[in-house]
Amino acid sequence: MADTTLFPPEERDKLTLRLQNAVNGFVDGPRGAVEEVDHVLEDAIARLTDTLAERRRVLRSSWQTTPARTTPEGGTPPAAGMAPGGALATEGAPVAPEASATDTEQLRLALRDYRETAERLLRL
Repeated sequence: MADTTLFPPEERDKLTLRLQNAVNGFVDGPRGAVEEVDHVLEDAIARLTDTLAERRRVLRSSWQTTPARTTPEGGTPPAAGMAPGGALATEGAPVAPEASATDTEQLRLALRDYRETAERLLRL
């Protein structure tokens, strides 16, 4: 996972500036300063929620939408538990190792990305 920030730098800088301005304005207008800090926090929470929801959407699409595999003849493979022609497959029927390895690798990468995102969130 290349992006390690939960806020883009320019957005983080804007929120930080708003926060500093509100704190600096406390002496002249305590209620207004607290209201502004409340709005800054509200905006930060909303942005964080949007960022995490988008990250989750990307993570889910990485493992939930796998391209349809085809048979060497160019057709679509039978449904799970079915042999070609619609008959039930026998227990222990071979599974294409390259397809299984690819699926497992996609799932391994998805698990790693989920873990990294959750760890970043827990370090907040």
